[in-house]
This record gives sequence, structure tokens and C-alpha cells, in this order.
Amino acid sequence: MSAPYDIIKTQDVCAQTGRDIEVGEEHIAALIETPEEEALVRVAYSMEAWGKGPNLPPDASLFGFWRRTLPEKDEAPKQLVSPDEMLDLFEQLAEATDHRQLTFRYLLALILMRKKVLLYERGTPAHDGTPGMLILRQRVKGGEGPLFEVTDPGLDDETIAQASEEIGQVMNLDEVNA
Repeated sequence: MSAPYDIIKTQDVCAQTGRDIEVGEEHIAALIETPEEEALVRVAYSMEAWGKGPNLPPDASLFGFWRRTLPEKDEAPKQLVSPDEMLDLFEQLAEATDHRQLTFRYLLALILMRKKVLLYERGTPAHDGTPGMLILRQRVKGGEGPLFEVTDPGLDDETIAQASEEIGQVMNLDEVNA
């Protein structure tokens, strides 16, 4: 059985113009979902191209996106997505209603808790068909950060571990098991 979040990495080339993204250049990394692919495809857009719209393939939908800066090529392998970029993607998925996006957001929340970007405040269990919720607070210096509600999609521990590990490997994260 494959994990629910295989992500196909693409080159750092603008998906709209075909231009190489330059080292140090801020751009948009996006996850694209298509009916014929089970995996999400990660593509890049220059900021100028993104401003004109993502120009998605037919039948494709935008799963999520975040701002990214292309690192030096000789740098040691780093996370594809920094904690700040993960938080940006997490916040962007706040209004998601699709089960796959809710699950992805929940897994991002677990990873962000592991990285101490988000702190557990409280939770409510699922009850009478209403999903459980996590209430998390963003960790900020010198005060209390904003609260976030995260829908618990009701995954079993094995599915959470498998999907978290896969997301972590794709994003070059360390110690992501929740």
C-alpha cells in the first residue's frame, strides 16, 4: 500500500516560462494534484509568473503553495521547506474542506509541533459525527502567538507514522515521526 502523499519533485525551473530559477531567487513552490496521478507534483514559479496565475495543466488543481528561496547548489542538502514555509502552507490550508488537504494540514501540524513551531493548547475528541479538533498556538518570542484550530481527520497511528515519514523524506526533514 502506498502512502497518501507521494510527492514528485521537479527541477527548479519556472513551470510557466521554462526559465531556470536562480540561486537566491525567491519564488513560489506549488503542489499540483491531477486526477491521473496519485502523487502530488511539486513545481516552481517565478514571482512574476505566479503574479499572472499558475497556468495549471487541464484537470489539475492547486493543492497548496509556499514562498521559497533557492539555496546555493554546494550547500549541504537542506529541507525543501523551512519551518516558516511549512507554517505558511499550514496557514494557507486553514479553509480546506477536502479530506486530503485536511489530512495534509493535520500532518503538517504534527511536524510543526515536533519542531516546536506550534504548541499544543488543548483538544476535543470526535463526537457524534463531529471530527476531533486540536487547538495549537504558534510559538513566538516575547508573547503569545495566534491560535489555530486543526481538524483531526481520524487517522490511525500507523497511517500517521507512514505519511509523516514520507512527507519528511520528500521535504528532507529530520525527525518528523509524530
